[in-house]
Amino acid sequence: MRRTMKLTLLLLAVSPLLMAADYRFVKIDFPNAISTEARGINARGDIVGDYVDADDVTHAYLLRQGAFTSFDFPGAVFTGAKGINARGDIVGTVVDASSVAHGYLLRDGQFTQIDYPGASGTSAFGINNSGDITGSHSDAMGHQSGFLLKDGVFRNVRVPGSLSTGAFGAQDNGRLWVGEAQISPDVFRGFVRNKSGAFQLILFPGFPCTVARWINQRGDIVGFFPDTHNEECAEEAPNHGFLLRDGEYTQIDFPRSPYTRVLAINDDGVIVGRFDDRHGSTHGFKAVPTD
Repeated sequence: MRRTMKLTLLLLAVSPLLMAADYRFVKIDFPNAISTEARGINARGDIVGDYVDADDVTHAYLLRQGAFTSFDFPGAVFTGAKGINARGDIVGTVVDASSVAHGYLLRDGQFTQIDYPGASGTSAFGINNSGDITGSHSDAMGHQSGFLLKDGVFRNVRVPGSLSTGAFGAQDNGRLWVGEAQISPDVFRGFVRNKSGAFQLILFPGFPCTVARWINQRGDIVGFFPDTHNEECAEEAPNHGFLLRDGEYTQIDFPRSPYTRVLAINDDGVIVGRFDDRHGSTHGFKAVPTD
């Protein structure tokens, strides 16, 4: 299904820069939004994400060279942007008027709907520079598995023994993929899957739950983990971002924020995500390495 893109262009109001943990942080707020999240970044530094307007409706945006472009999938009641590649192709998730989730690809101003065959719902989370798309799909019973869509062919992704699996990022050569797996009702682990199909679980040291969201061409992995020592990954628990590089974990938090999620990293090591301020409001952010 192909549909035409509807655009709204706005300028970025640049927030003061903050320094922490060898990063320069920039807050991202879509103008007049009540919340904003930054979910994907490409090699050029273009950022995609979503925001909630004053009527509590979620829209997608592209932030390029300081200017916001807002867009919505035609007829959808919810549009979110999750990933962008170097070409500028954008993927994400929409919800239609019947409350059914679909993935989409936005390329050259045209939308293509993405639905895993036979699924009751589909979400697209990432797209690499080869055009491979990662995401998840659910069956009629609500069981979730990941997928890789390559050259028009879907490949199912499921961590053995998991209750659910979501695939979030894939390197351009398909050598490594990352995502998350629910291994019990309240416990999640990140994972890396190699080209031969072997899985390795990811766990931030000292905590029971970890979610991996993106991998760049260097092999750097980012994600987040709940700050809880119980065997439960409660949504309301404080979250911290992380970078996994060369086998070493680095915790990443937006300065003075009680809740940070790192959601993507590009090949220059620039990361994006979301944080909550001390008043509970959600903002996007970009963090640029200072070294």
